[in-house]
Amino acid sequence: MQLNGTNVRTSFIHGVLAAGIGLAGVLVAGSALPAAAQDRLPRLEPQKCWFKAPRGASAQCYALSVPENRAMPQGRSIRLPVAVLRSTGPHPQPDPVVYLSGGPGEAPLAAAAPGVDPLKDGDWWRSTAALRRNRDFIFIGQRGAQLSRPALQCDDLASPRSMLSRLNGRFDAVEDERQAMLKCRAALERRGIDLAQYNTPALADDVADLARGLRLAKINLYGVSYGTRWALEVMRRHPALVRAAVLDSVYPPQVNGDQDEVDAARHAFDRLFEDCARDAWCAGKYPGLRRDLETLVARFDQRPVRLRLKLGGRRVIATVDGTKALLILLHVMRDGGSDVGRLPATIARAARGDYAPLTVFAEALEQSEGGVVDTPIEQMAGLYYSVECRETTAFLDAAARERAIAGAGIYGLVARVNTGPALCPVWRVPSADPAEKQPVRSPVPALLLSGAYDWLTPTGWAEAARRHLPNARLVEFRAMGHAVTANDACAEELLAGFIETPDPTRAPECLGRNPPPKFTDKPPK
Repeated sequence: MQLNGTNVRTSFIHGVLAAGIGLAGVLVAGSALPAAAQDRLPRLEPQKCWFKAPRGASAQCYALSVPENRAMPQGRSIRLPVAVLRSTGPHPQPDPVVYLSGGPGEAPLAAAAPGVDPLKDGDWWRSTAALRRNRDFIFIGQRGAQLSRPALQCDDLASPRSMLSRLNGRFDAVEDERQAMLKCRAALERRGIDLAQYNTPALADDVADLARGLRLAKINLYGVSYGTRWALEVMRRHPALVRAAVLDSVYPPQVNGDQDEVDAARHAFDRLFEDCARDAWCAGKYPGLRRDLETLVARFDQRPVRLRLKLGGRRVIATVDGTKALLILLHVMRDGGSDVGRLPATIARAARGDYAPLTVFAEALEQSEGGVVDTPIEQMAGLYYSVECRETTAFLDAAARERAIAGAGIYGLVARVNTGPALCPVWRVPSADPAEKQPVRSPVPALLLSGAYDWLTPTGWAEAARRHLPNARLVEFRAMGHAVTANDACAEELLAGFIETPDPTRAPECLGRNPPPKFTDKPPK
């Protein structure tokens, strides 16, 4: 599954600020419809699919029309892309799996480039095969995201292509982004778009309207990253609709990502230090790992290092200071897996002036465009800021955050380049009702999945959600980072098994194979 872009809350997107193909003309711009037509909203219309089903598979596609503002049903309508990957079983269950993507602003239905099949590119047919043995699998586009109409695209927010060069001249970057946001907001307002209607409760109601259009009495929810917040809001607002939920990389409404950013980064490194200390080989080889990291980052901040990167057959010089060094290491943690076990050696070698492993990881960060965003930022920004400014930044205690940054030493560097609080006043969306920030309480059977090295949505956030879900189980994968169902075979097995039998007490056999990182001094490839 192509889930790398499931959460852009953090400073990767705040601090570093190819359109895909559309629906072949299927979706038209959202508009104010005649009253008679609006009376029929929500409306689900069959459409030709914009991707190809492989041999033996079938799909149906739709355009879902819903009111932009449900309090004003005679006003503007929104059209959302919907794709149903049909079950391969002879007698599918009546409760399909509905996938809720991350971001906010991710568009898994969109192609990465013209001519690319989005579902084949994202490996969706293979990765949903177990789920589709007995159920349909449904995608619904986020209102305001790519392929929806209208799309809240901000073309002037396109970033420089080099991730490691984006943080130079932070003040200028903030001002440039501020001016681009002002221009984008004005353009969207001229089109009559009400940015206040692009929020998590509205997205939750879109899911309920989809179920109504498909005549579904029950659905199962599968959300990743921001998609878990979306799923939780569906569970809160439409409790009778949800049979079961799998929440991967949990981002509950009571959490403030901007407020917790410093702790999230520091805890990820603390986990690395603790795991290394518990491992006899790592503890003996790298007894001063914390000291090595803090010395390295402080030195890079005083004298940035120039790394020669190989990118697509060309060489690029990247100037790496302390903040960028932390971002490179955090990117490795975010992806999780075997490379986490190479971090102690990478840190220790860099502390001695050997930057070869760090350079390999820097190249990986560059090639993945920051490791967080698959969809270009200009295609995500409008929806992203509409949601996050309303539901996160509006509730930020800025003074407390500054104190946390000041007291965190090197671990506050990443949070310092978060431009979100500076840009949200420009976007001017009203803050959420404080009731929306309360925990979601639901008896729905739920499986919560986390990666121990996920600093985007730490395990502590999943624990905060689980305390209010009496019929839930939380599983932490000890060597994984963000979006574990996309990166761990056991997590994928748990997803399919829980949807089939939503029993939180059931412990699948694969959970016995959940080891910590395997530490090694072998260089990364």
